[in-house]
Amino acid sequence: ARARAQTAADAAALAGAADGEPAARALAEANGARLVAFEEHGRDTRVVVALGPARATARARREAGEPGGGSGGHPGAPSADPGGLAPAMRAALARAEQLLGEPVPITSGYRSPEKQRALWLNRAANPYPVAAPGTSMHERGLAVDVPASFVPRLASVAARAGLCHPYPKADPIHFEVCR
Repeated sequence: ARARAQTAADAAALAGAADGEPAARALAEANGARLVAFEEHGRDTRVVVALGPARATARARREAGEPGGGSGGHPGAPSADPGGLAPAMRAALARAEQLLGEPVPITSGYRSPEKQRALWLNRAANPYPVAAPGTSMHERGLAVDVPASFVPRLASVAARAGLCHPYPKADPIHFEVCR
């Protein structure tokens, strides 16, 4: 419970630094915890979460901008358009980057309904499965694809970062925010 509380606190602090208290609360709840305290001091965010009897504290620092201002993506992402990623995904990626000590390269992140439809219509040419329009976690900003060469590194920290690898054989490059 203590480790799960710490993971929830880390994710909530990162989300809070990026998008403010509502994002921190949502991420704590997504990890089964309850946000007990939220403080912002300049670029620093501090949270306390409770998960059952366990409590955990975490801090995060925004690189630039106003508190809760959002970044539209995560720092260092080589994706052509990292915008549109949900706060939960940005927080999970930030935690993965913290654990890895390097940026997570994204080959595909958020997809508009139009982009998902285009991929669906051309799915025979794609080496990986493509979800039908309206059903992809990419359309919600809750999924990313990474280069195949990076999969083992990201998979090694995914669970601690709040990322799931739901289709390791059929779609090994695909990671989602754990539900």
